[in-house]
Amino acid sequence: MDFNDIKESYQKYDLKFLTTTTLITTLIITIIFNLNIDFYLRGFIIPIILVLINYILNLKYSIIKTNNKNYRLLIPILFKVDSSNIFLNIIILPIIITYFILSLLNKNISKKLFILFIEDIPSRLFTNLNKLDSIWKEKTKKNKIFYIIIGILIGIPICCLMISLLSSADSYFEYFIHHILDNIFNVIDIEFIIKNIFIIIIVFILTFSIFINYMLKRKEVKEEIKYINVPSTIISTILILLNLVFGLFIIAEISKLTTNFLHIPSEYTYASYAREGFFQLLFITSINYIITIFILYKTKLKDNKLIKTLLLILIGFSILLIFNSYYRMILYINAYTFTILRLQVTLFLLLELIYFVILINNIVKNDYLNKFKLYSRLALIFYILNLYLCNEQFINVINNLIK
Repeated sequence: MDFNDIKESYQKYDLKFLTTTTLITTLIITIIFNLNIDFYLRGFIIPIILVLINYILNLKYSIIKTNNKNYRLLIPILFKVDSSNIFLNIIILPIIITYFILSLLNKNISKKLFILFIEDIPSRLFTNLNKLDSIWKEKTKKNKIFYIIIGILIGIPICCLMISLLSSADSYFEYFIHHILDNIFNVIDIEFIIKNIFIIIIVFILTFSIFINYMLKRKEVKEEIKYINVPSTIISTILILLNLVFGLFIIAEISKLTTNFLHIPSEYTYASYAREGFFQLLFITSINYIITIFILYKTKLKDNKLIKTLLLILIGFSILLIFNSYYRMILYINAYTFTILRLQVTLFLLLELIYFVILINNIVKNDYLNKFKLYSRLALIFYILNLYLCNEQFINVINNLIK
């Protein structure tokens, strides 16, 4: 983007300021973690918001050009982070924060840039700490502090060895040392100290190192698509077989709901029909989406007329499966009312339906440009809807209206 190499990228932020703010953030997180409040808040929500504030402060302090329009992504991060969607938030919020920071630093967010950042975290988690060494290179008082710490780390094990040897040589000295240690342990909770030291180390390493990874990803990543060579005959054969299977399924569904020529037992109720196979259908449509995306964006077969036609048929069947899933869900809700999970599934089906409509448009118009930003923003919109709608209060309102 604006930087020629990694060294120039490093020079664009203040390492001392980052270290100081990260230490302060780490200490605040450690204090909050010990408070007697909900674990989800003190162990996830508050720490993630504090780390986010730390990153924004560092970007502002370093006077780095940012895409300020993308601050709207803070809406789902800072608001409505209650415990209704704990598991989903733990997965989604770090992804949104990653997308948010990368979008501030880069004009264009691509799938490759996002994936590279995630892949770099494990490999650079500890190597990024080497940058702390540059703080101590200047000959200042800080250099002496560094040497004092090194001296303490080396001296403590030697002192422990000497105390052990002297204690074995003199029983009175051993009693004397034990008396001192007993008094210390009575006053200080060693387990508490060890736990908090561990928290401080882990939080500092993660916060410091991940921020540097963000800064290294300010350069534009060239989107080079590596196509997979798959013979068109193989793909077309697979698509024909899949379409035949889905065609048979649709015929069976129509029969079940109309003529019922297989004479399904009378005890087979609509509620039973709605409950069985719902999540399997959801999974199948997701697989169809992945197959379509793979063929369109990872092979050179998107211009093959037969394959395009077969893909459109497959997408058509997928949309019919989505409507089938909706029909089952409506029957199920009528029998057993709404729940948070059922509303979440309904939203996911709608998102999936929109994705398939976009794919149809792309195939018809031969538009195969990178749609990562569009897909990610649609997913973000539905995540926000999930945050504000999928909770007990809203579910109760809907159920009361249905009744």
